[in-house]
Amino acid sequence: MAAPLERLRRALTLIPLLQRRQGMRITAIARYLGVTPREVSEEIRDLVMMCGVPPYFPHNYIGFFIEGDRVFVRFAEHFRRPVRLTLPEALSLNLALRTLEGSSGRAFGPALLGLRRKIREVLAPEEARSLQDAERRIVAPTGPGAEAARRLQVLRDAMARTRRCRIVYFASHRGALTERVVEPLGVVENGGDWYCVAQDSVRRTPVPFRVDRIRTVTVLEDEEFEPPPHFDASKWRGPEMFRPRGDESAVRIRFGPEVARFIREQSDPREITETPDGGVVRRLRSSSIQWVVAQVLRHAPHAEVLDPPEVRAAVAETCAAVLAATAPGRAPRAAGTGRRAGREPAAARSRAPARRRAGR
Repeated sequence: MAAPLERLRRALTLIPLLQRRQGMRITAIARYLGVTPREVSEEIRDLVMMCGVPPYFPHNYIGFFIEGDRVFVRFAEHFRRPVRLTLPEALSLNLALRTLEGSSGRAFGPALLGLRRKIREVLAPEEARSLQDAERRIVAPTGPGAEAARRLQVLRDAMARTRRCRIVYFASHRGALTERVVEPLGVVENGGDWYCVAQDSVRRTPVPFRVDRIRTVTVLEDEEFEPPPHFDASKWRGPEMFRPRGDESAVRIRFGPEVARFIREQSDPREITETPDGGVVRRLRSSSIQWVVAQVLRHAPHAEVLDPPEVRAAVAETCAAVLAATAPGRAPRAAGTGRRAGREPAAARSRAPARRRAGR
């Protein structure tokens, strides 16, 4: 079961979503929220239908109706009347929303901005000015996640309308940007990062793309796709988002006790073997030697590749290249030449005195 805060965020997303899109299919809602259809039904039954106001008579609650696989929402009468907030109530709500903007809830940025705008609209002019003054004194860290949140929203909208997207993606294991066309199938939050699970035109299989590594998203409005009928976003939840392709090599890395705690926290327990000195040996599979080398160097000098030999050799070559490039007293080489910058060839130096003598 999801954490209470995560369930609350889904409920806050679900209510306005269904208000705008009456009759949305449960499977489409599940893909939009990154959960299973069963979880959608449970959210409606256990949480969303419990939303209301005192004295909590039947007509004081939000009404949801499921006809077949379509969901409809009906608000209680008090939701039709204009909302009136006191200034302390508005300040409290605004502070809570600003706090959410600085947390992992930033993925719901557009909804949060809409709520803040509505709060200002229902206040009297003098109270709205007081709220605006208070906002200048509240700073919630949003960081670089703002752009990722915008791209995530574009992907979710394209997913809801079953439209293909062209993305430019940074592949960390290769350190390169790639362009591809994807069919967004679901979104998943894992370890504080958001992923878009999409059918990939390059690998021709569903692949998780980390949203903060997507540089640009372009929705292809004329290209509609048919999502798989039994796609389940919850199957992509787990300690690792890696999905094997079949060409991976088995790798064993020994980590010293200095970094063992971090490796345990970041890895699947089934991959870990404890060592007598307090360290661990991690067994993993990877199709990218460069990615394994990066993981080893990240924890140097407390990491060592045990096998296979070709990965050990790659780590040794990388270390040798780094040491050679950073050796003390080594002058940088001039671009496009085999000699060090700032020095002339020997022949040119031998001719220099002759040129100076000829000029006298």
